Amino acid sequence: MRTVGGDWVLLNLNLPGYYRVNYDTENWERILNQLNSNNQAVPVINRAQIVDDAFNLARAKMIPVSLALNTTKFLSQETAYLPWQSALNNLDYFYLMFDQTDVYESMQTYLKKQVTPLFEHFRNITTDWTEVPDGHTEQYNQVNAIRVACSTGVDGCQNLTAEWFTQWMQHPEQNPIHPNLRSTVYCSAVAAGGTKEWDFAWEMLQTASIASEADKLMSALACTKDTGLLERYLTFTLDPAKIRKQDATSVIVQIAGNVEGRSLAWNFITLNWRYIFTEYGVGSFSFAKLISGVTQTFSTQYQLDQLLQFKEQNADVGFGSASSALDQAIEKTRANMKWVSENQREIRDWFRAEAA
Repeated sequence: MRTVGGDWVLLNLNLPGYYRVNYDTENWERILNQLNSNNQAVPVINRAQIVDDAFNLARAKMIPVSLALNTTKFLSQETAYLPWQSALNNLDYFYLMFDQTDVYESMQTYLKKQVTPLFEHFRNITTDWTEVPDGHTEQYNQVNAIRVACSTGVDGCQNLTAEWFTQWMQHPEQNPIHPNLRSTVYCSAVAAGGTKEWDFAWEMLQTASIASEADKLMSALACTKDTGLLERYLTFTLDPAKIRKQDATSVIVQIAGNVEGRSLAWNFITLNWRYIFTEYGVGSFSFAKLISGVTQTFSTQYQLDQLLQFKEQNADVGFGSASSALDQAIEKTRANMKWVSENQREIRDWFRAEAA
């Protein structure tokens, strides 16, 4: 198909077909120029599709990873849920691989720049956070806006969540935080707070009568940046009076999802594997989920060596349902190492340039 001037071609319009779409370099550039100048000219579902297709094509080495990252530039003027969720889903892997490298700071700076207009958009349409957006997808994207804004340090976000949480601490019997926002607000407030906030969340967990509320609090407790509190929380997973056996796996994996807790969670597993496996039994811990969750960020030779050593040292104990998950974690770590070695420089240079 031949185009003229600045014309661009978009296939799979409104996604009637279930397939990826790749374009030649010139058409990619024209589509991106359109998104950056007026994203509303492209249907919202296709805006999400363009982002998702590009990142998947980059993983398949069909387009450069920098081209995939270029599809996120228009987010600074995007307020719809689908494109934002598509981008955040794909950037999750970048955070897993790079949040302990020299890429992380510029990645945070870039995402802060992109999400700030979205945060302000929701501040405005909710009349300074006093109302709830009308549509379901707007409500979902409000959660995205607050979560990403607080995690990247957008001005006013942490103060907002801390204020809501403080109001709840002052009147525990009346939670002022809207149910839609509780997971995000709890996590942000505990992450920015200290022992006082953590202890309050723990106390609320003990008295929670609704399972969904307990899950939100349990997850939020793993958000703290205080390694002492994270270590305490890890030890709680060995005491069924504090953390139920069926919840222990989720708690450990959530701690491993915290940058400050990654090495703590892995060390905890390696030091306590014999006890966990023999004392709790294969029916109590979801061992496969535990291994895959704690090792999902592994991408270095040192971490691969740790995995191999863990497998060798605990061969007599066994791994139960985690046997295949451990082998998969080893192969996944090797794949992560290869991907990082091939892409880190290009990704670092892209984020540094865009964050400037």
